[in-house]
Amino acid sequence: MAEQTQISWTDSTFNPWWGCQRISPACDNCYAAALDHRTGGSYWETGNKPRAMSDANWKKPLRWHHEAQVHGNPRKVFCGSMCDVFDKNAPDGQRERLFELIRQTPMLQWQLLTKRPTNIEKYLPDDWGDGYDNVWLGVTVEDCKYGLPRIDVLKNIPARIRFLSVEPLLQDLGNINLTGIDWVIIGGESGPCSRPMSPEWVDNVMHQCRRQNVAVWFKQWGGNKKDKGGCLVHDAEIKQWPHTTG
Repeated sequence: MAEQTQISWTDSTFNPWWGCQRISPACDNCYAAALDHRTGGSYWETGNKPRAMSDANWKKPLRWHHEAQVHGNPRKVFCGSMCDVFDKNAPDGQRERLFELIRQTPMLQWQLLTKRPTNIEKYLPDDWGDGYDNVWLGVTVEDCKYGLPRIDVLKNIPARIRFLSVEPLLQDLGNINLTGIDWVIIGGESGPCSRPMSPEWVDNVMHQCRRQNVAVWFKQWGGNKKDKGGCLVHDAEIKQWPHTTG
């Protein structure tokens, strides 16, 4: 997986397996499924099981952890760019292997993002307690019907940091109660079939983040442009980290 990544809100990506199933409108133009098809895979086809990854892949976070220890600089790792960590179809034993790896790498800040928050509690390890110090739990919030209910589920799960990935933002979200949420990422969809994101929708989310004292990270406007529409909001970059991490 990626030692370096173009995802602006993380340092590296790691995938414990490869493959997923589409479950909501955010998945309609899934970049991971498109990449899978371009590379000859079929792990996003209905009924197909995800592909387990090699032992060499699993060693990468251990190396990143060692480097972070040497330099005294924690590394953020987005886990699941090509899968969903809380997918019920995870390969046997691989989710347990992931949490063991997370326990072994306290200098890595693991960012676990899901569209399946109702599965989270069922699949958390027995020693989760109030949450691992080095795990951020997040959910995708693309619209009102599918996205907003995920927030309420996330709020009831113990975690050191809870975050929302409001990407792709597909409609105005109205009023959002952000109690218990530490961080909100906002972004538009990119690629040839991307759906447009209205500036008014963005302003609404950002206003509520400011009013409720929640850190916000604006990733991109999206679209077909090479720079994915840029990342300026009212002529400024807005890239804040969760308050609890400094």
